[in-house]
Amino acid sequence: MPGLILLSPEPLAGKTTVAAGLAQRFSTEGKTVSVRRMPGDDHAENDAALFSALKGASQDQAAAEVELIEAPAGDAASSLAEFPDARALIITSALTPMNVLADYCRQAGDRLRGAVINKMPARRADSLIAEAKAAGVDLLATLPEDRLLATPVLRDVVEALSAQTEHFDSGGLRPLDRPVIAPISADPGQGYFAGYGASAVIVRSDKPDLQLAALNASAGCLILTGGLPILSYVLERAEEDQIPLLRTGLDTITAVERIEAIFGSATFAGGDEKIKRITELMADWDLAPLFG
Repeated sequence: MPGLILLSPEPLAGKTTVAAGLAQRFSTEGKTVSVRRMPGDDHAENDAALFSALKGASQDQAAAEVELIEAPAGDAASSLAEFPDARALIITSALTPMNVLADYCRQAGDRLRGAVINKMPARRADSLIAEAKAAGVDLLATLPEDRLLATPVLRDVVEALSAQTEHFDSGGLRPLDRPVIAPISADPGQGYFAGYGASAVIVRSDKPDLQLAALNASAGCLILTGGLPILSYVLERAEEDQIPLLRTGLDTITAVERIEAIFGSATFAGGDEKIKRITELMADWDLAPLFG
């Protein structure tokens, strides 16, 4: 079966996300599938590592029934020339003007098997689909805006905050989908945090009472701001449940601003929760046109 090359006119359009979802679909259908990442941009190394760790994906490209190839964003012609027999699937953001998408699709010629519009706002879905059809774009599918997929993982947060970590080995791909900022009051009790089901609590490093309350409420992670040392009994309590601790010298407001900045703009890092979510969102896609 010929390969399928995933192209996009702009970075962070969702090619890696779609590639991971397609790999899971083909794998569950009983096909052997390989996924590779072409070099050429800053994301290539991380994407290649993600693909090599995908459950159900084969590292033996020669033996695979389906080969998925993610190309760098931008120039489609050179990527298509490198794989002259591959079909093409184009992934783009809902922010891309439809005339730009149509022009980009034309570069693939008769090798094009469709386009996917990612991060589709529900309120604009009908109008954007109509615009795409009017521009001559052959849509394979759309992906809605999704909070979990847009969420950075803890590994991204560590980088954004230049944070030091404790108990982090197994938590790097955990999504930060429900962060909570601890209140100013001395100790609202763990019930305050339990009510949020927080994936992370952002708390000042000089507030051990709030830190313990969050840990006792099973917060998924503590992000401690201000740079002060973590007290020993807080470290011991976190160690009991292996709850990741991130310590940054930034103040709380700056830390929150940096975390906000990476929501929706971080690369797809994988992890079981995100892989499960993209597989669910793509479950009803008709994949027959891809190799027809």
